[in-house]
Order: sequence, then C-alpha cells, then structure tokens
Amino acid sequence: MLFLAIFLHASVHFQQSSSIMAYKNQVGGRAEIIKVFGDHLLKPTTFYEVESYLKMSRSIADIAPDCCYIFSFGKVISLKKCTVCSDPMSMKTINLLFSNQASGHYLLMKDEAHAAVSPRILDLKLGTRTHSDYISEEKKINHIKKSLSTTTAVLGLRLSGASFGRGEVKWTKEDGKRMNAETFKRAMKHFFDVSQPKKNAAKRQLLKIKASLKSNENTRFFGSSLLVIIDDDVESPEASVKVKLIDFASMARSEYNAPQYKGADVGALLGVTNLLQILN
Repeated sequence: MLFLAIFLHASVHFQQSSSIMAYKNQVGGRAEIIKVFGDHLLKPTTFYEVESYLKMSRSIADIAPDCCYIFSFGKVISLKKCTVCSDPMSMKTINLLFSNQASGHYLLMKDEAHAAVSPRILDLKLGTRTHSDYISEEKKINHIKKSLSTTTAVLGLRLSGASFGRGEVKWTKEDGKRMNAETFKRAMKHFFDVSQPKKNAAKRQLLKIKASLKSNENTRFFGSSLLVIIDDDVESPEASVKVKLIDFASMARSEYNAPQYKGADVGALLGVTNLLQILN
C-alpha cells in the first residue's frame, strides 16, 4: 500500500483527501491502483503505456476504459475529460497530489465497476504472447515458459484474478497458472453462471472487441487483458455487463525503428474467440 500512503501523505492538508482510498475491486495486475473522486481510478504506469494511450486508435479507445487524464514527466495531459474530473476542485486536488511526482507516469481513469452493487469481476490475460519487445532475454524466456506451461499458449487466455459471489469466491493469478484448458473452461462457466440476457450482452461486447482487434492491423496487444464486470444486483443486461480491453504497457505498433508486425493479432483474437465459444 506504499503508493496509497504516498498520496494520502501528499493530500493530508487538502479538504478532499478523504476522496482518496484503496481500490477494493482490483483482482489482477501488479500496479497498486487507488480510487479517487468516488468513481475514478489512479493507476501508476510506464512511459510505454502512456505512449499507447496517446497513440491509441479510436476503435481501441472505444473498447478500453475511459482515460480522462495522463500524468507524465510532471505534465498533465487531457484525453477524455468527464464532468467529475473537469471540476476545478478536482483538478486542484490532482495538481497538489502530483506536485512531488515529476518523474512518474499515471493514468486517471473511470472506474468501470463503480456503480456495481454486487459485482462479478474477472481479469483474463489475453493472447498467446504476453511479453513486450523491450525486456531482457531472461525475462522473455520466463514469459515464454509461463505461456507454454499454462492456458496462454493453447487458449490465448489465462486467469489473472476473479472475485464474485459477493466476494466469497476469489481466484488469483496463481490459480490461473495451475489451470489446464478443461479446468479453465469449467471456471469460466462458473463465473458466467448468469442469465442468458447477461451472457448475450457479454458476447456482444466481446464481438465488438474482436472486430476492433481485427481492424487494428500491424498492432500487437502483448500483455493486455480482458476485464469483465457483471453486477448480480442489476437485472438489465446492458446496464449490468461490461467487457473492456485493458493494460497497454507492452503494446506493439510496428512503428519506425521498432519491430514490425503484419496483419491482426492472431493470439489475441484466439483468446476472444475461445471465450465466445465458452459462452456459447
């Protein structure tokens, strides 16, 4: 909780410090996310993910959580301002919090699970390759070994974490590493034990993600994940189901002086296709 402690310390003299708290709905990922302004999340990230958001196509932005602001090298960059974070008092809070964070990189994003009363939350590592082009050979080998020994290589999906049943059922990334294809499929059927209209809503959003992945040729979504949120307390499928593509720190865009890729990301498409088949 070091990240949270730093920001609470920085905001201790400001009247809105009570709006900063630990995020209880995080089920995957290594970054320590904190909740701000009630319905926003502050995520520490890397320069690579900042670049991914700044260069993101509209079709990918439409299937990713809304990112309102980026904080990088001491600068505040506006992306998709909403009513809450555009408020002058909110911006005063943000500027105060980052006054001593000139070297870090952060994303201020809408919390997709904010309105959920009893959320089912699932984080699935997507694709058959999860590592960036810019890591050491040793780390690359470790990633490949992990992919080959888990469901990543076979299904293009690996469980990173889940929480549902009003928090009584929790799965971790270690659970995901131990799963084979069959136990993974059984786990997904357990998680998606919801009404058919809600399953259909999830499928529609997955099909939208699949179409976006296909249209973004020469791009690779290494290390990205699927985030699924289903509210058990809301009957309306459109209001209670959200499926988003998240985590873009290892994304590859075939830019000048960078590794080149042709066509769509087959590994990521495999993962989405397999999840659709499980839902069917």
